[in-house]
Amino acid sequence: MRTAAPAALPRPRVVVVLLAGRGAYRLAVYAAGLILLAVWGPDEFAAYAGPVGALAWYTVAVSSGPEKAALTLIARPGGAHLHRLVRAIAVTGLAVPLAGWLLLIVAGAGDTAVRYAAAATAAGGIGCATVLVALYRLRGAPLVDGAAYLTVAVAYAVAVALALAGAGATQVLTALAAAGIAVNTALLVGLARGDRSPPGPKAGADTARKQATQYPDPAAHGGTARPADPATDHGDAVASDVPALSRRVALRAAALLGVAELSGTAGASALYAALAGLGDAAEISLFYVLAVVTSVVSTGWGYLLRLVQPAVADRYDQAGEQAGWRAARRTLGATMAFGLPAAVALTAAATAGAGPDLVYPAIAVEIVLFGANAVSALLLEVSGARGRRWSAQAAAAQFAVVAGTGWLLVPVTGALGGVAALVAGELVRAALLRLAAGRAASR
Repeated sequence: MRTAAPAALPRPRVVVVLLAGRGAYRLAVYAAGLILLAVWGPDEFAAYAGPVGALAWYTVAVSSGPEKAALTLIARPGGAHLHRLVRAIAVTGLAVPLAGWLLLIVAGAGDTAVRYAAAATAAGGIGCATVLVALYRLRGAPLVDGAAYLTVAVAYAVAVALALAGAGATQVLTALAAAGIAVNTALLVGLARGDRSPPGPKAGADTARKQATQYPDPAAHGGTARPADPATDHGDAVASDVPALSRRVALRAAALLGVAELSGTAGASALYAALAGLGDAAEISLFYVLAVVTSVVSTGWGYLLRLVQPAVADRYDQAGEQAGWRAARRTLGATMAFGLPAAVALTAAATAGAGPDLVYPAIAVEIVLFGANAVSALLLEVSGARGRRWSAQAAAAQFAVVAGTGWLLVPVTGALGGVAALVAGELVRAALLRLAAGRAASR
């Protein structure tokens, strides 16, 4: 039996500070868009919004998988040495578009290409920062998270000030990309200093637990014993009798854990494309407003789950993957018990001619289903490699359902069809996850 100090849940006041930082950032992004539209007018704003909207997915690609892999694996026995791997993945996500941006500038490329490269760099900067601040939380410095996002919020305020002073879209995107580079540089310097410093006497809200002295089943986690090497580990060493989780396992986890958010982003993009084909500005605007509401709720809920993820991973690391499967199956059962009757009721109301106002209860159902599925996915993903694989497979199926259903319903019912597609996707995701967890848990 191994001994380990359990990962602690974040203190409420720390959560408040962290949510304030993320909230200020989101508010700054939305407010900046509205102000820039008013200052520039539709033509110049389109030159800004087009690249930003087209590259929004890149933030998710850079951050989602590596961040969740870090929160799941680094806090486990034998996982501390993965700090540097996760850091390298995140930095690569910023360095690639940055290099392309600089090359385009040197080559004298046109404004359009430079704007898109700057938007990609800014998106990569936010994604990289998301991963780096997660590493700070794991090292017991959670407030760096709030400070970093408050700094980015200030950068948006500066960008608006530049626009008011006469700057165009290219200059504003350049300022946002530069701010992201500066924030990430500061974060990397702090992490490097932490590599050279011994851990403090007190752990923060999300500090990784002390390394275990025994580990019951190394093969199940892809680890092999590795002695600590102070000359190369610099604070991320693994105790000599703890098997180190392999980098291959970490890379696979990062890839699988990013599928859900990327699939969700792709599904929303498919619905926007279907609505664009419909050509009804009112329906597009309605769906956009509803999407903003769901985005605010889902982003906040997802962040709260990230904050508790190390503690949840700790619990099911000790309880075993079967415990995670059983917990997920119970949650998914409740999700289906709510979702199926709700979907039937919404379908009956639509058939009876309930009208376009039906879109509001439909989006409420979608939000509830998303929140419940996010909890179930977390339980499966921290339980082990099989749970992560199931989660990725269900998310890919969800995307197919959302895209296919949306392209069928949107031409007929507009925004309501888009929301119905989201509800159908969440139900399919829940059903597939429950089927996988149920079969495995019953063996």
